[in-house]
Amino acid sequence: MENQNEERALQLFELGRYEAAIPYFERALAEEPDNFNAKYYIALSFIHLNDMDKAETICNNLLGTHPDSANVFYLKAIISFNKDKIKQAFSEIEHAIRLAPYIASYFGLKASILLAQKKYEDALLATDQGLQIDAKDSLCLNNRAKILTKLNRKEEANSTIQDILQDNPEDEYSHANVGWVALEQGKIQKALLHFKEALTFNPNFEYARQGMATALKSKNPIYALYLKYSFWMAKQSTKYQWIFIIGLYLAYRFLVSVLSANGLSYLAIPLIVLYLIFALGGWIMEALSDTILLFDKHGKYLLDRSQKQSGYVFGLALVSAILFGILYYVLKEPILGVFAITFLCLLLPLPRAFHQEVPNNRIFVFTYAAIMATVGLIGSFFISPLMAGSGVLILLVAYTWLGNFIEDKN
Repeated sequence: MENQNEERALQLFELGRYEAAIPYFERALAEEPDNFNAKYYIALSFIHLNDMDKAETICNNLLGTHPDSANVFYLKAIISFNKDKIKQAFSEIEHAIRLAPYIASYFGLKASILLAQKKYEDALLATDQGLQIDAKDSLCLNNRAKILTKLNRKEEANSTIQDILQDNPEDEYSHANVGWVALEQGKIQKALLHFKEALTFNPNFEYARQGMATALKSKNPIYALYLKYSFWMAKQSTKYQWIFIIGLYLAYRFLVSVLSANGLSYLAIPLIVLYLIFALGGWIMEALSDTILLFDKHGKYLLDRSQKQSGYVFGLALVSAILFGILYYVLKEPILGVFAITFLCLLLPLPRAFHQEVPNNRIFVFTYAAIMATVGLIGSFFISPLMAGSGVLILLVAYTWLGNFIEDKN
């Protein structure tokens, strides 16, 4: 006799109602304590709900009774991958494949892990192995499109995309993934279309919502350039990323020295500002993108309250920095220059304070921004503008270290 609780749980699971499915699986388990299927789907439900700790506990219990289960090692690999334990995840999926080398989705997950390690050729081989088993496996096809895009094999990527959409025309993940691939290829309108389709099928799909927001922000040429740079940097190995950053810094220092030596120091100032914007782009781009979306008739609806506040504050600080900068060049008044630098430096901590999820962290960042503003905007009247401006810059540099520490705790 079939377990009615398990049958109902599976129906809810297939509908994506994971939270509602878990109690039915637990009732089925109460009736049959050794029900492997119920335990497996409870763990999988917790994975879908992004509760990796509970999923991991169940998987570890399952391994005690089923030490040679490929499915359990597959789940453990998913959990480790979501916890950024990349080497452990790779070891677990390799073990799952050794136990069951005939399941395409295992190779799809292996490709995802290799993709995260930027081992694109190995990842492509894994997808092809999976597709030999099941030519319509969604994870393998989606990963193949991503990998081919990373390898700049755009024609093959586009061909794979056609296969994805033909096989999964109503799958929100496939549409969202195609949207991200199109975004990386610079096809903004195509990306928007697929993100819209994904959100039509699942309005709460965060992966698609983030993609839609990114695509709308990409209409701004400044953000589009930054996004192109981000995609390019993401494709490079850590070694080459550092070589590029150090090389860029050395080139910047050389240009500043040449300009200063030839009496062109005034040209060094905008160069320094441009370099700082580039070097700190990752810090300010989230708040800048919030500001961009505020003025988009569709994009503003993708922002929550904190993101809107961040956007308004960033826009106000940026306009203030530009206005005081212009006044400084016109009137040659040092205090106005300090004001311009202060508002420019405030672009880092002040808008980001609204993105802090931990209340104490938010208070800390607001307090830090207030100290920076006090030193620059009020301190200039009591100490020399040079000292006030230097103090603000020192606080900015310190924040780039403190900020990483604070956000790592979020």
